[in-house]
Amino acid sequence: MVSFFTNGIPTFMKTELEKLFHKINPLIKKNAKYMMFAVPLLFISIFNLFFFLFFDGFSNGMVAVAVVCALMAAVGMALYKESKHIKKKIRELEMEHIVTRIEKSNVMNELKKKDYISLIKSQPKMGIQTFINFLTEENDRRKMMEE
Repeated sequence: MVSFFTNGIPTFMKTELEKLFHKINPLIKKNAKYMMFAVPLLFISIFNLFFFLFFDGFSNGMVAVAVVCALMAAVGMALYKESKHIKKKIRELEMEHIVTRIEKSNVMNELKKKDYISLIKSQPKMGIQTFINFLTEENDRRKMMEE
C-alpha cells in the first residue's frame, strides 16, 4: 500500500513517508474494516425500517424484523462512531510523528523548525504537504552543506 502512494517521489521523502505509514497503517486497516461493515449495516437497516413504516406497516410478525433492523442500525452507528474516533487518532499520530521528525532535524535551524511546526498545528489538513515541503528544504540544505 505504501509503494502505491510513494511511486515517483524522491527516496528521501519515500523513506520518511514509509515510516509514517508504518506507524499509522494498523489504524488505517482497522478503520477500513469498521467502515466496511458500518455503512452497509446502516444503509440496509434504515432502508428496511422506512420500507416497513411507509409500505407494509407493522403487523404482528413484522415487529421482530423491525427490532432486528433497529439493532443492525445501532451496531452500524456504533461502528461508524468508532471509525470517527480512529480517524481522529490517526490524525493525532500523524501530527505527532511529523512534529517529532521536524524537531529531530539537525540541518534546519530552530526558527525554521518552529515555523513548520506552527504551520502544521494551525493547518492540520495540510500537514503532509507541509511535511513534504520541510523534507525538500531539509534535503536542499543538506546538499548545500555537503558541497
